[in-house]
Amino acid sequence: MDTYSHTKTLKKAIPTVNNETGVVTKWDIEVVYTADVDGWKTTYSHQEEVEYLNKTVDQYTKSDLIAMMPANYSNHIFHAHYEAHNIPPKEDRVGNFNINDLAD
Repeated sequence: MDTYSHTKTLKKAIPTVNNETGVVTKWDIEVVYTADVDGWKTTYSHQEEVEYLNKTVDQYTKSDLIAMMPANYSNHIFHAHYEAHNIPPKEDRVGNFNINDLAD
């Protein structure tokens, strides 16, 4: 599988915050991945448990949240989706092949 460079843009981030401590316990994140080749876009969602970081909402950056996206989105899934939607297949299955057309 070929790989295509892409950019990531934070589309949405929703924190779940502990009311007593103000610490974020988890983030629901949506990131848009855009192919640098032709601008093809797709959005992936992820939920990350972060209570162990002991940080409040204002201690996070957009870059921090984007970095929480699993590596397999960048390394495999985005490229597989890009190829499936943008590159014609190299072979096709001939489902209606008639074996009677073959010589004996």
